[in-house]
Amino acid sequence: MRIVYIINSLNGGGAERPLPDIVAQMRRRGHDVRVLALARKAGNAVAWLKDAGIAHEILSPHPDKFASFRTTLAAVRRHAPDLIWTSLTRATLYGQMAGVMLRRPVISWQHNAYLRPWNRRILHATHRLTDLWVADSRFVAKCTAQQLNVPERDVITWPLFTAQAHMPQATPWTGPDGGAVFRLGTLGRLEHQKNYGLLVQAMAYLRDHAPQCRIHLDIGGEGSLAPQLQARIAALGLDNVTLSGFQADPFTYCAGLHGYVQPSLFEGLCIALHEAMQAGVPSIVTPVGAMADVIKDGETGLFLSPPTPERLASLLLRLYNNPSLCARMGAAARKQVLSAYDLNAITAQADMVLGRAEQLVAARVGAMRTSARHPTPIR
Repeated sequence: MRIVYIINSLNGGGAERPLPDIVAQMRRRGHDVRVLALARKAGNAVAWLKDAGIAHEILSPHPDKFASFRTTLAAVRRHAPDLIWTSLTRATLYGQMAGVMLRRPVISWQHNAYLRPWNRRILHATHRLTDLWVADSRFVAKCTAQQLNVPERDVITWPLFTAQAHMPQATPWTGPDGGAVFRLGTLGRLEHQKNYGLLVQAMAYLRDHAPQCRIHLDIGGEGSLAPQLQARIAALGLDNVTLSGFQADPFTYCAGLHGYVQPSLFEGLCIALHEAMQAGVPSIVTPVGAMADVIKDGETGLFLSPPTPERLASLLLRLYNNPSLCARMGAAARKQVLSAYDLNAITAQADMVLGRAEQLVAARVGAMRTSARHPTPIR
């Protein structure tokens, strides 16, 4: 098949990071894939596509403005796909309309358990224009069926993380002896969803109530809240928090940590958490989205509930003061991820989805041939 994969941007977030693996699975089955991005945005994902040799096109000349539907439709026509694949709401709406106009089947990703109210209403109204919905986790699949009123048979799961045992592993925390610093990290867009303001408050609380503890937080990512977070860090006079910007190599980043924290208000699969677990790093997360299923509280990580600065500070001190607990949870997390997300398991899920895609295309081609042989008479 010729597949056109329409995505909002090449920003470098959770929808873009797995693109090389997704396209690799499609290519494995002999399909030709071209990525069409409606905007460049930060463009952090461009290098990933180039490294993987993935043909791609940015449709808008302005980095921060999305291409129009007219421009997008022209690009889709130019590449004459058998199948349109979409990711994120705007790209999905464009893809759905293009699918109707070009009589091509449409498959759409859902990456998040939460949709903004306006997006949810629009996709609820247009969900039948997508032939098959693909969710990045069982939790998101359930939310998609409920929120968009999609029949469960039309939602299928393809986890967007593949475990790789050869990736760097973290060195377990051995305790504060000798002035060692506990390196705490997190990866994600600096946006409201990630709730990073809570992390800054927790670090201020630790400084004031446990000044003897040497814990340093690094927040890896870019986003609209970067200036606000930096201003808050400066106003509180914190020297135990760093904003390090976008991390092109999340595997090496995670391997340099003693603990990972994700205080999100809502999530889908949360690839960054899986990368930390793969590195053998114990995590503290809010039990939202698929994170509530992935983390086993007290075994592979700790649940931040309630999500308050005081509660987070207490959990951090628990890790800081218990090197054996850190080592045990980190090892269990790595074992769980390598087992649940090994290449064979993910390939089986990908084959299930791509098999359905191939059936959709075959059925559409057959219907078009029948229509050509038996045209509707003009009255």
